[in-house]
Amino acid sequence: MQLLSSFRAQMVFFVAAMILLITIALQIINQRLERRITISAEEQFNEVNRAIDIALNSFPSGRYLYDLVNSEGLAVTANNTIHNIIVVNENREVIDSTKREDLASQLRPEIAALPLMRRNDSKMVSGDHESKIEFPVQTDKGTRTVIVVISLQRLAQTVSEVGRLRLLVTAVIGLLSLLIAAYFSSRFTRPVTELARAARRVTAGDLEFQVNAAQRNEVGTLSRTFNEMLVELRRSRDLEDQLQRAQRSAVVGRLASGIAHEIRNPLNFMNLSIDHLQSRFIVPPRSNHEAEAVRNEAAHILGLIKDEIGRLNRLVSDFLSYGRPAKLKIKEINARSLVEEVIGIVRTQAEQQGVKIKLNTPTNGDTQIEADAEQIKTCFSNLIINAIQAMPDGGELNIYITSHETMLQFEFQDTGHGIAATPIEQIFEPYYSTKETGIGLGLPLTKKLIEDHGGEIKVHSELSRGTTFTVTLPREAVQKADESHANSSAFVIE
Repeated sequence: MQLLSSFRAQMVFFVAAMILLITIALQIINQRLERRITISAEEQFNEVNRAIDIALNSFPSGRYLYDLVNSEGLAVTANNTIHNIIVVNENREVIDSTKREDLASQLRPEIAALPLMRRNDSKMVSGDHESKIEFPVQTDKGTRTVIVVISLQRLAQTVSEVGRLRLLVTAVIGLLSLLIAAYFSSRFTRPVTELARAARRVTAGDLEFQVNAAQRNEVGTLSRTFNEMLVELRRSRDLEDQLQRAQRSAVVGRLASGIAHEIRNPLNFMNLSIDHLQSRFIVPPRSNHEAEAVRNEAAHILGLIKDEIGRLNRLVSDFLSYGRPAKLKIKEINARSLVEEVIGIVRTQAEQQGVKIKLNTPTNGDTQIEADAEQIKTCFSNLIINAIQAMPDGGELNIYITSHETMLQFEFQDTGHGIAATPIEQIFEPYYSTKETGIGLGLPLTKKLIEDHGGEIKVHSELSRGTTFTVTLPREAVQKADESHANSSAFVIE
């Protein structure tokens, strides 16, 4: 019973039933058409037999053939089977005929040249060709020859019509078979179509449904397996959500730990510095020279405190900036002036470390672009500060600005210790850092801001030989002012 309900058995049964029905229909139709040919052939051969009988009866009766065919009701015309009946003597003279004009004349050559009708001669029934039946008859006046001129044109027409009908009926049966097969095949394939539609829903992310699995065949088994797959996918999705929440919690934990570490160090420094200032200024100076030294020391300590506060501010700003889409304030700026401003800010630190900074600008002097000045300044500042920090024992930082028709290219080449990241693009990933301090948001933020402007950043580095960052920015802004990327890939704390 289970075998009969299988999809394969149903298909085999359907095909067998279709073949059987088509065979029976064709057999019945062929029988009817063959019967029609048989009836036509019998009618024409009966006429031939009647014509022979009339010719034989003409001898004892003494009547002419044209009178006998009329009395016997045999039609002798060009449109019927019998075209002519002729009796000739030994000299091939016509002594009797169904046509009076043939009497007392020599047998016409075209009739003498007609082929004799033979059995199983397909040419005789393939068209309107005439043939003849010729046989001798012994009479008291000598040997007479009877010639019956016949044409099986009607039989040929019947065979042709039957052939056309057979072709038409076969085409109709084939069309009906196709329609029936299409109807039943749609019923057979409907569950498969529903499974395909369900698969597309799964591809689109919809897992909250089930397919009908009531059938007791292979398709039903496939549907039940599909439902089991949906259950496993929903379970996997829930587990993945839990894992992502756990990962986000872990990232937040690491981030909080990193921020706490980064904030605690400058706070400790500022606390100790304040204690030092308090203890130092409580005791008044004993001389002007000592007062000048105290002022210088205080100014130096306060400067360091200010630097640490600025570093904390940048740390928090980087974190907040990377966590939300950028809102660019686009305007036309001079990129060379922007780079010179950044160089002026870091020049003191560079001189203290023995780093020489050289700016190379294009010969035509065209460094105008449309961009957010503060955002681009942040990017250049991150790159230049990183380059200086990579050369603690001194070195060179060469900055090249190359002007093109539709964009500007900036190259920051340092002679520092290089980057050991493998692959090197890993330095643009959030929270990745090769420094002992820092949370790894400077370069990811730089990359994000440059891409927000429609540009790109590339890096090439060799250990102990230096690093080159190449920034390309379009001259015309691709993002309007105060417009942000909705699909910006930023880390969001929920």
